Amino acid sequence: MLRNFIIFLLLLRSTNVMFAQTITPVALLGRWEVLQYTEQGLQVDKKKPSLPQAQEVYRHVQKERARIWYGYDYESTDEYSKRRAREFERWELRDSTKEVERIETAIETPYFAVFFADNTMAVYNKDAFTGLISFPESRHYVFSPASMSLDIYPPNFQPMEEGDSGNWVDKWDVQVLFLSDKRMTLFLPQEAEIVELVKTEFKLP
Repeated sequence: MLRNFIIFLLLLRSTNVMFAQTITPVALLGRWEVLQYTEQGLQVDKKKPSLPQAQEVYRHVQKERARIWYGYDYESTDEYSKRRAREFERWELRDSTKEVERIETAIETPYFAVFFADNTMAVYNKDAFTGLISFPESRHYVFSPASMSLDIYPPNFQPMEEGDSGNWVDKWDVQVLFLSDKRMTLFLPQEAEIVELVKTEFKLP
């Protein structure tokens, strides 16, 4: 409930920003680095220590992972569950070690989005030490300053025809809450996610 209220306040703030700003598509162009995003339901900051945040995220999803990946219910009191407890504890130790390490890496690895004037964009991870690029994607986008909406879709995207919903699966509907020449705040309604970005030097990998 609190999270929904915060999102409502941010959307209200974005409405005021829209009237206060004169936004053009040119403001979007350039290379943006993600500062904050939502990792499995929790907001994380990529510029802060990653391990404590990764541990917090794991604690947040711990019960759900146990139920989905192991079939273990923390709330169950039956004898079968009690007998499985020791075996489950060993599984959870392995799972937490691997998952926390994965989340930690995801948080600390820089993530970039580059918007070009021809309505194409590139998103990718870039290792801060080796410069290695991972998970690159190429997409198209349509930015509507009047509504501060940003539609992002794959290169082979086809407009949806009546009665056909399959083409929309990989389309991102994004609301731009704030946009300046240095910072940008996005809201991804599908995930109820707030993403904070900062503009960086325009250079390609």
